[in-house]
Amino acid sequence: MATPLRRRALSRRTFLRGTGVAIALPWLEAMTPSLARASVKAPTRHAFVFMPNGVKIDDWTPGEDSGRLGKLPFLLEPLEPLKKSVSVLSRLAIDAGRAHGDGPGDHARAASTFLTCMRARKTGGADIEVGVSVDQMLAEAIGGETSLRSLELGMQGGKLAGICDSGYSCAYSNNISWRTPTAPVAKEVDPREVFRRLFGDPDVVLDQAEQLRRREKTVQLLDQALEDAKRLQRTLGPGDRAKLDEYLTAIRDLEKRFENAEETSTLAPPRELLEQAGRSYSDRLALMYEIMALAFQADITRVITFMTGNGGSNLSYRQIGVPDGHHDLSHHGNDEAKLTKLRTINHFHVEAFARFLTRLGEIEDQGSPLLERCAILFGSGLSDGNRHNHDNLPILVAGQGNGLFKTGRHLMPRRSEVPLANLYLHLLRKSGVRITSFADSNGGIEGL
Repeated sequence: MATPLRRRALSRRTFLRGTGVAIALPWLEAMTPSLARASVKAPTRHAFVFMPNGVKIDDWTPGEDSGRLGKLPFLLEPLEPLKKSVSVLSRLAIDAGRAHGDGPGDHARAASTFLTCMRARKTGGADIEVGVSVDQMLAEAIGGETSLRSLELGMQGGKLAGICDSGYSCAYSNNISWRTPTAPVAKEVDPREVFRRLFGDPDVVLDQAEQLRRREKTVQLLDQALEDAKRLQRTLGPGDRAKLDEYLTAIRDLEKRFENAEETSTLAPPRELLEQAGRSYSDRLALMYEIMALAFQADITRVITFMTGNGGSNLSYRQIGVPDGHHDLSHHGNDEAKLTKLRTINHFHVEAFARFLTRLGEIEDQGSPLLERCAILFGSGLSDGNRHNHDNLPILVAGQGNGLFKTGRHLMPRRSEVPLANLYLHLLRKSGVRITSFADSNGGIEGL
């Protein structure tokens, strides 16, 4: 079982002073010296978030051409407070997602090629084949530095056998991560099971977290008491100062009890999130994002993939007032009522992603927000689900990834179509993977 609690690095030493004695408070911060931390480079974390069925692309694309990210369109409005940490990439395409004589099956191809950019063999049997995905290439390069080489998550389960989309194996629709061209990496869809795998039994962790919160509350009260003692010391006569010395002795005895406790910090999510793990899609989505943030914070893994729905997902979103199936709505035929509901679903997913980014920005990682250490891709393998087109894909990158990306911009290459594989090639090379090409890559992306 994984250890549910984890040490944090010390950013500064804290002392409370009373009657000329410096009293350290080690339970507030861990004991790693700041200078030692400065010599260790913070690791880069990578995440890839897949959203099925495409978007209403004109509600996604910023109005300005390539350059600084200006006013955000409707679907990206939730990212306004995070605009400096996000870039929108237009005109990217996955040519392998197109039919090329294989006929229907765009949703299976949209999922299976999202991180591979390789053509999927059309089969409903065991002879599946597509390509190694970018996340698994990263995991191969950096996964040995953490307890989990990669983590694959999703909101919908699904079988690996049988046919799910127009002659394509269900393995293609239900997976975006491929360890080898013929072996997808199964994803975990139960938040409590994910938490158990990463941190241990949720109930045990929450109990320990509650104990820690109570101890931290006691520390706060102790801190206040010592501050009061300092103020009193300056105003009291000799006799009262002796009494104050007795008081501070008692404080020091209490301090020793805390010094004997392990300096730890909880990595448990709020109790209500785990309690809601089996409830609505919204609750489970929030918990999955929270677990992703915790996994990065604890440095349990540095590579995560997350499918907010399987390829061609027809989930309904009653919790946001859309009882219709997502896939059905993506075939809107320009019906305004359907388009309104589709926009609502798309907006909901961007809101959830924005909350995830905000959470990463709140976590400190070696003196900087964790978001700055992350390289996160969010998007879909389809642009307009109604037309099943695989060009001009809705793609975002978030976080600077320790210098992997320049953010706060809208990147629109001069060419009308650029392989998404170019982005992955850039990411792999910057991450130290010795590679000259990835899938159908043909160069770089201007301004990346």
